[in-house]
Amino acid sequence: MDARKKRILGILIDDYIASAEPVGSRTLAKKYDLGISSATIRNEMADLEELGFLEQPHTSAGRVPSDRGYRYYVDELMPKRFITNDAVSRVKMAFQAPMREIAWFIHQTARMVSEMTGYPSMVVAPPVLEARLSEIRVLRLQSDTLLFLVSTDAGVVENRAVSVPEDLSVDQLGALAGEFSREFHGISIHELKDRILDPLARDAERYRSLWETLGGWMAAWNVYENRVTLAGPLSILQYPEFRDIEKVQRVLGFLEREGAVEELLKSALSSTESVQVMIGQESPVEAIWDCSVVTATYQVKSHVVGQVSVIGPKRMHYAEVVATVELVSEELSRALKWA
Repeated sequence: MDARKKRILGILIDDYIASAEPVGSRTLAKKYDLGISSATIRNEMADLEELGFLEQPHTSAGRVPSDRGYRYYVDELMPKRFITNDAVSRVKMAFQAPMREIAWFIHQTARMVSEMTGYPSMVVAPPVLEARLSEIRVLRLQSDTLLFLVSTDAGVVENRAVSVPEDLSVDQLGALAGEFSREFHGISIHELKDRILDPLARDAERYRSLWETLGGWMAAWNVYENRVTLAGPLSILQYPEFRDIEKVQRVLGFLEREGAVEELLKSALSSTESVQVMIGQESPVEAIWDCSVVTATYQVKSHVVGQVSVIGPKRMHYAEVVATVELVSEELSRALKWA
């Protein structure tokens, strides 16, 4: 593609992203100093359409980007990824907060991304059951309340406030937790649950007081396994592309199916890019062919443990969304290094 076609395609897509209206040659000639006539622009747009980068809605004389056009734009023409200083500060401050249980942390991340981008956000939590135990610690919060903190090799931290048991002192419970940590260090949470919760196992009786104090909390960790947290699903309704009730139903129906969302995001793991953009029919899920999905993975100790994603209309602000999910995934990776 020559330089003039590239410029026209890039400007047309920028204009369409901003206006949501099909773009005609006269619009480009009036709004942008391209140094060529409207007729020349029209000819170039016709060539771009023939090449598959533009489409012409039957109700309009203007043109809109095709999936191929958006793909070329994201790969070759998109402005430098940018994010405001205020947004950077907001993200960094969010991840400087004291770590709470992972479910809360992931929920807060999803909500922040949705608010910053204006689109639905999805965050896949680390696979807790596959993580390996690093340590259990006991801290006193109040005279009658303890805080249990469980960390793993994947940086996953869970915590729970519990009442001090009548038959154990804080020091005794702390010593028991330390002994437990040393004995089961490096064992997966999945295996740990099977061993400790087996009423016939030797460990079940040995650590009964510890287990009863936790009140089955760790037994319920499978609730978080590969959990997808969704934030802002109804924000999709503010975009004109989704005034069509059938489109809305397809997208919201997809977002409600956690398993379908998780499978889609897993398909993004094959990419070697730090951020992957899936446009329209590039998605294996037909229900969201009217959308684009931007996904970034986050890591702990060089291992991918989850994903941060945004789904929105194909006419999304790609540069801003890409910069946002990239920043959030990097900061989330740093925050989860506590182990």
